[in-house]
Amino acid sequence: MGEATWDRMFDELYLRTYAVLLDPAAAAGHAEQIARLVAFEPGADVLDCPCGYGRHSVELARLGCHVVGADRSEVLLAEARRRSGEGEWPRFVHADYRDLPFEDASFDGVVNLFSSLGYWGEEGDTQALREFRRVLRPGGRLVVELMHRDFLMSYWAGKSWDDLPDGSLMLEEREFDLERGVNVVRFEVVEPDGNRIDASYELRVYSATELSALVRAAAFSDIACYGDFEGAPLSRESRLVLVAS
Repeated sequence: MGEATWDRMFDELYLRTYAVLLDPAAAAGHAEQIARLVAFEPGADVLDCPCGYGRHSVELARLGCHVVGADRSEVLLAEARRRSGEGEWPRFVHADYRDLPFEDASFDGVVNLFSSLGYWGEEGDTQALREFRRVLRPGGRLVVELMHRDFLMSYWAGKSWDDLPDGSLMLEEREFDLERGVNVVRFEVVEPDGNRIDASYELRVYSATELSALVRAAAFSDIACYGDFEGAPLSRESRLVLVAS
């Protein structure tokens, strides 16, 4: 797999920036809500892809699911394995979600969480969705959770900053390309000693209509859009949870 410009971000840099700003307790609640929303029973085979550092993989496994986490970042996979402990599940695999190393009909469910589509554009995202469809068993459910375009536009901020636990400051500058539907992000970490680390990436931000069309193009037919994992109505004030089979 070739390196993309944003691969550098999903590495040690991600663990020291975005990861430390997330509520560590939230993943457990998300896992419980997802399991209820799509009726994952104990023993269900679930693919978490991309799994990042395993925060949802670990919690779904605690509910009794047989979870496989897949990600293209070896650094995040190593952290996921460290956090998962010595249990049989979850298991972690190095893989690009556009070309999954699993047999057809291997899973009862696939979860794609926290705005994990959009980095490869519509063509790459459709290929990933086709792979999710391929590895799902008949009646299996796909759960995609991301920031949709209407939500992003409702609170748009061109700049922001966050204090990091190690004393560094993370600065972000954003520009939204309306024609392409792409959020162009440049961020910089300013360390306590004044050292600066720059990175940038682009994220295609879909509307619910656009994402539903991609999911249909990937051979899913039963599609529902919600505003959270508990099935609330979708709105401009909520993120998007799409469920398909």
